Amino acid sequence: MESEVAFQHIASMNNLDDVRNSIAETAWHLAHMGWSEANAGNISVLLPRGTEIELGPNPKAYHLSEPVRSLAGRTLLITATGSRFRRMRTDRETQIVPLAITEFGTAALWPSSYPGPTSEIGTHIQVHSLSPDLGWDSSAIVHTHSTGMLALSSSDIPGEMLGEAVERAHPEITTLMRKGLSFIDFTPPGTWELGRVTMEEFRHSNAVIWRKHGILGYAEDIEMACDYVEMTEKAAQILLLEKSAFGGFQGLKDRELDSLKEEQGQD
Repeated sequence: MESEVAFQHIASMNNLDDVRNSIAETAWHLAHMGWSEANAGNISVLLPRGTEIELGPNPKAYHLSEPVRSLAGRTLLITATGSRFRRMRTDRETQIVPLAITEFGTAALWPSSYPGPTSEIGTHIQVHSLSPDLGWDSSAIVHTHSTGMLALSSSDIPGEMLGEAVERAHPEITTLMRKGLSFIDFTPPGTWELGRVTMEEFRHSNAVIWRKHGILGYAEDIEMACDYVEMTEKAAQILLLEKSAFGGFQGLKDRELDSLKEEQGQD
């Protein structure tokens, strides 16, 4: 019997334990799907304004390559470097790290009793920095290594063409991902520069694919961020099945795609 994943809107969560539970359940779900081998994947939540965390004495620090003023004084929860999604339910107290952005947005601090945050912390901080301008008091990022998109994004097909193929593969992309998705060419992971490029792509995308690496979903809550990852992966699987069965991508015809967009009131 498959376990149901319990999600909550972040802004309605009363305490850090609720957020930890939501992160842990999402992580377990992604592991159950086979999308987070070993220590693959990471999740973070930007907590509502006014949420406080205890740093304790001698907190550890990650110094930002450039100030992120929009997150000054904000707090986050983020999965730890080396953490296993398949174990997150039992390790939630030690493998989900509380972070506090400093007063001037120049560093992220966490209690010395915790391991360090994911090596993709630079990406998480920069993407979350978009949230205040979107009017979001909280937000979530889900990153995982789903098999279908790893295979599809390893092709030599240009990102724009792949993006169009993904959009046509699954009607839910047009229906529920109003900003669509985008591809970033392979870049070594864990760099501030990758985070900057990813942030720029999220200005006009619901999901971003790091080619030959994985998918990121960014939304106002964990449920929707995970939805974006799932829909993108489902479209990739459909495309691979079509290529195997028919020798090429099929997907929605122009008239079908146009009718969907018209139904959704898109230009």
